[in-house]
Amino acid sequence: KQLYGLKISLKLMNRDALVVGINQYPFLKDTPTSKAKHLFTPANDAEAIAQRLEEYGDFRVRRLPETIQGEQRRVTSDGLVKSGTLEDAIIQLFNPVGENIPETALLYFIGHGLRKNRGGVTEGFLAASDVDPRKNLWGISLRWLRELLQKSPVKQQIVWLDCCYSGELFNFVEADLGTSLQEQTRFLIAASREFEFAEEDIQGKHGVFS
Repeated sequence: KQLYGLKISLKLMNRDALVVGINQYPFLKDTPTSKAKHLFTPANDAEAIAQRLEEYGDFRVRRLPETIQGEQRRVTSDGLVKSGTLEDAIIQLFNPVGENIPETALLYFIGHGLRKNRGGVTEGFLAASDVDPRKNLWGISLRWLRELLQKSPVKQQIVWLDCCYSGELFNFVEADLGTSLQEQTRFLIAASREFEFAEEDIQGKHGVFS
């Protein structure tokens, strides 16, 4: 009975989360001489969410960007997250190498969202700190994220995006959802539709949506 209870407990706690809150965007500018489009609240939002996931959801949380304060891991407001680092972390969350697949995987992202329109074809992106659309550096493609979710072996997938154009993630073709035969559930929540901006409450401690 003790071993059985231990197995149940381990299974219930087999929940991984990647919490990303990016304030720093040194290369995101309208012109080379204009001010960088830094944000104010993402790091605070991300840390608040991370703490609640750990306390109430029994999630094992990875933070980006991360710092150590008083032996505690925290989302830092002055850290940078490169696109390659963010992409690798998302892959490790939803399609990890090896047999230790989490029962539940949750991605929370707050920061800039970008939308590229070329030849009438639009595509949404999660912006890492190194994005620079003037140099065709856009960040993490939401189209790529959709495909990764479809290929993921994780049974319960949660994606929570607090950024502009985040509704682009919902543009699944119904026939391609592929969750019923794999006994998967997929929960997506976004701060805006695919053509809309998300709001940041500059005066407050946290963003409007989060």
